[in-house]
Amino acid sequence: MRIFLFFFVLILNSCHNAPSSPTLFSGNIMTMDYRILIGSSLSIQDRAEINRVIFSTFKEIDEIYNKWNPHSELSKVNNLKAGEKLSISASLEDFLRRTDQMVVLSEGRFDPTIEPVQLLWKEHLAKGQLPQESDIQKLIPALGWDKIHLSRGILYKDHDLTRLDLGGIVKGYAVDLLVERLNLLGYPNVYVEWGGEIKASGKHPANRSWNVFISRLSDIDPAHAIDILSLNDQAVATSGDYLQRWTLGKTTYFHIIDPKTLHPLIVKPGSISSASVVASSCELADGLATILMFFPNTEEGYAWIEKISPLFPGTKFWLYSE
Repeated sequence: MRIFLFFFVLILNSCHNAPSSPTLFSGNIMTMDYRILIGSSLSIQDRAEINRVIFSTFKEIDEIYNKWNPHSELSKVNNLKAGEKLSISASLEDFLRRTDQMVVLSEGRFDPTIEPVQLLWKEHLAKGQLPQESDIQKLIPALGWDKIHLSRGILYKDHDLTRLDLGGIVKGYAVDLLVERLNLLGYPNVYVEWGGEIKASGKHPANRSWNVFISRLSDIDPAHAIDILSLNDQAVATSGDYLQRWTLGKTTYFHIIDPKTLHPLIVKPGSISSASVVASSCELADGLATILMFFPNTEEGYAWIEKISPLFPGTKFWLYSE
């Protein structure tokens, strides 16, 4: 069973600004829709300031963490030659250190250096082909989190072809950053969703929690929801097998590459098709949901959850299989 997260809050025309109606800001950034709700009435000046914070935050994410932006700081890291040293920003350094914690927590299941293999597979799958095993093997020397070295703001790599994909947690971080900056601007009641990752602070203007529901893929009626969540200064993230799929013969692959096999994960009966996590931060929820997709079934996924749950009190998990 696959799930999607849909925001389930009352959205009326923001021009009315009734006491029970949040003000909506929405758009599309880096090919993903965002929705931001502010739980208070706003003046024209307030709206302009909020828009400034929204776009400056997304600009920062694009300029530092977006692998598709050839001028981003991450692209500079990916284009480094072996042994060449690069001075990186404090923001990227802090983020990479938190990424290291996710790599360790995942026991190697989550490895951002899988990017070269990921690019190889996606290029071939888009053409309806499988890459040669010999081409995959050639990339092995470039793989592994231990190929990245970071000390006091200086980064270098052991291999020219080592490249990073931070997509497994950076969306969650961006959502956290938006909520934090809007709170600092003087808006305690905020709901932010970008590309399916969600965080809420304070309350809905109707003086209740911000509510979302976990929807069945074939039935998005909230009355039939798998679960309804009331977010109280919490975040929720979902990772699943439904975003990018390629079917070759009788096998359906999806976009997540397993660092242990160097092959994409396969849609099959019993495999985890969706993982949802509620946590204190969206970055944490995003990372944990990503890691859970690497387990072969829900039983092993829940065994890992039981193991790491004491580290994150209050965190909740939902795993679903085909």
